[in-house]
Amino acid sequence: MTGMGGTRTLDRDLFSHFVGRYRSGLLVALAASSLFNLLVFASSLYLMLVYDSVLPSRSVPTLTGLFAILVLLYVFQFVFDMIRSEALLTVANGVHEDLSPTVNQAVVNRVLRHGPAPEGDGQQPLRDLDQVHAFLSSSGPAALFDLPWVIVFLVILFALHWWLGLTALVGVAVLAAIAAFTNSRSQAGTREVARVGNLRAATRQAQLRFAEVATALGMESRLRARTSEWDSKFVTAQTGLGRMVARLGGAGRGFRLLLQSIILTVGALLVIDDKATGGVIIASSVLSGRALAPIDQTIANWRGLAAARNGWARIVDVITTQSPQATRKMELARPAGKIVAKEVTVVPPGSSSVVLAGVNLTLEPGQALAVIGPSASGKTSLAKALLGIWPAARGEIRIDGARHDQWDRDILGTWFGYVPQNAELMEGTVSQNIGRFDSDASSAAIMAAARGAAMHEAILAFPNGYETHLSAGGIELSAGQRQRVALARALYGDPVLLVLDEANSNLDAQGDAALAAAIVAVRARNGVVVMITHRPATLASMTHIAVLSGGRIVDFGEREAVLQRTSAQQGQSRIDRPVRVEARAP
Repeated sequence: MTGMGGTRTLDRDLFSHFVGRYRSGLLVALAASSLFNLLVFASSLYLMLVYDSVLPSRSVPTLTGLFAILVLLYVFQFVFDMIRSEALLTVANGVHEDLSPTVNQAVVNRVLRHGPAPEGDGQQPLRDLDQVHAFLSSSGPAALFDLPWVIVFLVILFALHWWLGLTALVGVAVLAAIAAFTNSRSQAGTREVARVGNLRAATRQAQLRFAEVATALGMESRLRARTSEWDSKFVTAQTGLGRMVARLGGAGRGFRLLLQSIILTVGALLVIDDKATGGVIIASSVLSGRALAPIDQTIANWRGLAAARNGWARIVDVITTQSPQATRKMELARPAGKIVAKEVTVVPPGSSSVVLAGVNLTLEPGQALAVIGPSASGKTSLAKALLGIWPAARGEIRIDGARHDQWDRDILGTWFGYVPQNAELMEGTVSQNIGRFDSDASSAAIMAAARGAAMHEAILAFPNGYETHLSAGGIELSAGQRQRVALARALYGDPVLLVLDEANSNLDAQGDAALAAAIVAVRARNGVVVMITHRPATLASMTHIAVLSGGRIVDFGEREAVLQRTSAQQGQSRIDRPVRVEARAP
């Protein structure tokens, strides 16, 4: 894991990157802010001229001309404000677009490397990115752009009279203190809201995931109660933060109004003492309000600023610690399919328990391996290790002599086929699911994969054939249909390595026959098949068998030889129980 120094370095690098990338947009926003704030003086100058020149002279043409100029300046002020808003919105959208793929990949990498997040659904960095985008596209950055102009307004007030400037300066100091206090109080509250929000999201996911089981077992009300409890905790945390920010924001706004009245009073005293004019009183009151407005706006947007700042820190951290694999400059050729595992030890992400130890295997193109053994013997772990989903803690797995990390992950994946225990389908059409959502997937390749899974005719019978839309999980299909669509997806692109993890658990006799035919077809084109199974009847299409027990291969060899040894040692035909014999080298 990268240290704190690395995180700080990446923070600076990202900041510099985005400042450089969006320099033009930021410069436009800065220029528009400068022109916008310069035009703020128009209202103060107008009031001074009206009180000090128009009223004494009673000149209607002068008043009319001044008012027309003021309206024109207000139009320009509106235009500059819109230009600034659009420039900042463009920057916000650009930052989100640039960071989104990296953050998404980092979230996936964290799950692959460390397992499910201990708190929440693991998608907090994505919500953090949304929070950063929300702040950048809000009025918060504009308030920060206006902050330096507080000094300019104070200088003008000092120029009108030093008492006016001093009064406004004291007011600015008080509002700055309120802002600093808001910052210190809001950080802890923002972190607590994020923490409780994550736990609430995890509880909601669990409730949805176990909805059917909970209904059947009478647990629905108890799960609802757990979710409601976290809802209450989230509302409490959010209410506390909102109440604190609202109160401090209200205090800031109230003090700003009071300060304008104080400056008006000071101006009146100066007029009584013949040290200022009536126009100066009104102008100074307006200027003081404008000088304090950026601070007031900053306090009002502090909650969003604090959330964005904390979110940015978490984004930097997750990118630093879960950076994706660098793109390979050298692209290796499509492998022939020789798989070699040497002394492979596997520890699941987020765990310290060894689930596979000292595994040795050699599979040649055209071979098919059945992996059998009792539950929790490490069969699925072996499947994930062969596919590179779980990296080997010790030892190595090579494909045509190259380790998984020597290939580009996306390219290597196109040469793999995988049907996991739970055949998950994604929201989209049947053809998109079979074609792995490849925009360049051809109809011929998709239909060939469906035929390989004996699913073509069944798909044609769907309401819209291959264009039938499936919801997330493919709940419109039966369990067997989902498994066969997943098999078609695995066969798409004629994979070099096909891994089947209990791929026949929901298949009927016809589905079993289709699976066996698919295995034979993969072998016929010199592909390698690894199938995890508990059904002895599925071994007919296998060339080799590996027996796993306690995370170790206790027997390995050609199918008939392993079956004979197992039968002799166990004295029974069942081979899905632990077999304790000396491991043989591949």
